[in-house]
Amino acid sequence: MTPWILLPRRVVSFRMPILRQAFALQALHELGRLAPDLARVRAQRSLEASLQSLREACLTTLGMELDTLTLFDARSVVRLFAHAEQARILAHLMDERARTLAEHGDYVGALSDTVYAGQLLACSRQRFGVQRDAGAAEALERELPKPGP
Repeated sequence: MTPWILLPRRVVSFRMPILRQAFALQALHELGRLAPDLARVRAQRSLEASLQSLREACLTTLGMELDTLTLFDARSVVRLFAHAEQARILAHLMDERARTLAEHGDYVGALSDTVYAGQLLACSRQRFGVQRDAGAAEALERELPKPGP
């Protein structure tokens, strides 16, 4: 009877990293799909509409609320993530929020978000290592559309 109990645990533990990787790749696809819309909303709408779009993008890509994540320090937030790609996605969203705030004249908030994005990346490198973080950067570059002139 013991082999039946141990066998499913082995299968689950073997497949979990694959599922996590699939989740991270799906999040990158979603961010790539949403990136042009975020930039367009930032340029065409009010501050609150732009921030709401970023909140929705975070919920869609990471399954977590942006406002809740930003209540905690970067190290604690990165500990929630299973992959470096997730930290990169949140850093990208924070950078986009910083651009939005700067365009609407909130330079203090923009600077704070830029610093937070940098802290996320630094904590990601500490947790996941430089190699995995570099892989996350490459994956993010492949998934996001190139900015136009």
